[in-house]
Amino acid sequence: CTANGLSQSERQVAAKLRFDKAMAALGGGLSDIAWRVLCAGEAIGAAEKGLGWPTRSAKLVLTLALDRLADYYRLR
Repeated sequence: CTANGLSQSERQVAAKLRFDKAMAALGGGLSDIAWRVLCAGEAIGAAEKGLGWPTRSAKLVLTLALDRLADYYRLR
């Protein structure tokens, strides 16, 4: 156990739950691009192609996703 009373496994489960809640707060289209670019490290152009989106659309949608994440985490 650690100072906060959680085992490593419990901390991992808690982190996964926080991640899942953040992705759910983004919703479908925003979480798709956020996952590909922020988590999987995919280039924006490759993410667009993988999602079947028009060229240069992912930049706008990713900006919206980042704005929503900032709101979710109360970073503004």
